[in-house]
Amino acid sequence: MPNIIDQMEVHIFAAQLARLSRLTGRTANADFIREMYERVKDRYVEELQNRKIRLRTLDGARLDEIVSYIYYYHLFHTSHLPEELIQKLEADEKYREMLVRDVAVYIVINEHLNVEKISNTSEYSPEIAAYNMACSYSLYILGSFKGPDRRMNGINNLFKKAMVTIKSVIHLLAAGNSCDAVILWRHLHELECVLIVLCTKGEDLFFRYIKHMEYFDMEGNPRAEELQQRLSEECKAFGVKERNAFINYGWLEYVEGFREGFGKEYRLNFKDGLQKIAGLSERHAAYASASKILHPSAWVVTIRDDKFYKFTVFELFRSLVNIVTQIKGYVARYRDSSEKPAECDNFPRTVDGYLNMIARNNKIIAAKYLHK
Repeated sequence: MPNIIDQMEVHIFAAQLARLSRLTGRTANADFIREMYERVKDRYVEELQNRKIRLRTLDGARLDEIVSYIYYYHLFHTSHLPEELIQKLEADEKYREMLVRDVAVYIVINEHLNVEKISNTSEYSPEIAAYNMACSYSLYILGSFKGPDRRMNGINNLFKKAMVTIKSVIHLLAAGNSCDAVILWRHLHELECVLIVLCTKGEDLFFRYIKHMEYFDMEGNPRAEELQQRLSEECKAFGVKERNAFINYGWLEYVEGFREGFGKEYRLNFKDGLQKIAGLSERHAAYASASKILHPSAWVVTIRDDKFYKFTVFELFRSLVNIVTQIKGYVARYRDSSEKPAECDNFPRTVDGYLNMIARNNKIIAAKYLHK
């Protein structure tokens, strides 16, 4: 009879395999993964010994990590193959040996020879957890909307992209990559501006925006000649001489007041176009600062990592609040298309609770960095 440790291993293995199948939408051959798991465990120890690596307490690869390495290695090599070829490959000893060898080396190098980076925070830290809650809950609500309404679905996809991007930013912060987090926040801020304009500047603007996006995919497009002609006509009609500027921001010409102010108050660029029409000109200084580190410069090497961390945390909050404000309006408008109408009714109050948690955490962060 297996002892309690062996029983736990069996249960954890099954649970992890089920989780990976759920995440990928692919059902793996459990017997094959189990056999590879047993072989990788032995080979992993051999690799450690060959490289004379002595592990510190709790530094060994976990069961779920080993299973994940095996699962995704096998998925990479087989996801494009028909089932009969997958079965043939799983029975091939050469493939089995390659998988065991490669995965063991991957684990040793990636888990034990990597350089650990000291981070300002962690995925378990309250400020990261609070951001995650706000994003996860918003994604949960957004996922409940179903129906044929093109605007509803299109705006929904943009909101989801924004929430996933915020999650990516905080993941970078948690991993100690604050400089990269600043760069990704810059991208988020552009999306934030797009969402504000699309949600507040007219019912039909979304469809103008989608139609305009066709200009980004003209190369190799069977309709390229038609699109080029339409582009020329629009540039001429709006008095725009620079095509690239029109391709990037020309959809703003359909925002009420933009065309009248074009060349005076507004231009076809980010600062005097999209950001300004979104009402976020006061954020341009932060955006400009983030833009300075897109390319290697003195900023990257001279500014302390904790400065990037603090910058991102506060700017990310401003962006999150603005985006959530638009989601609230969206949820109220399309409530009847949601599979969870009661949750939609609770959304403003619940998400505000998470935003208040982030605000409280930010006060602590501000106090910590007051004298740094």
